[in-house]
Amino acid sequence: MTSAPKHIRLLSGESILELTWPDGVTSRLGLFSLRCACPCAMCVDEVSGVRILDVSSVPRDIRTVDIEICGNYALKFQWSDGHATGLYTWEQLRRMST
Repeated sequence: MTSAPKHIRLLSGESILELTWPDGVTSRLGLFSLRCACPCAMCVDEVSGVRILDVSSVPRDIRTVDIEICGNYALKFQWSDGHATGLYTWEQLRRMST
């Protein structure tokens, strides 16, 4: 199980999420990429695992309205396009940064 990041912050006019992990590795993830990787049932078919989100419908200048830590395992984003149902686990975020 991946531990929670030590630091979480937005960079570059809020278009990059920076995560610093307990092992000292720093990840920088673009908000557009994060939104397109949403793991919720509205974006990924729960049975097949196939992405159903039409990426062309996501604004290139997507921003976060709010970011919440959920328990000790995930981040939840409220996006400027109104989407807010995805939970991004520490494992998913760490995988995205490699």
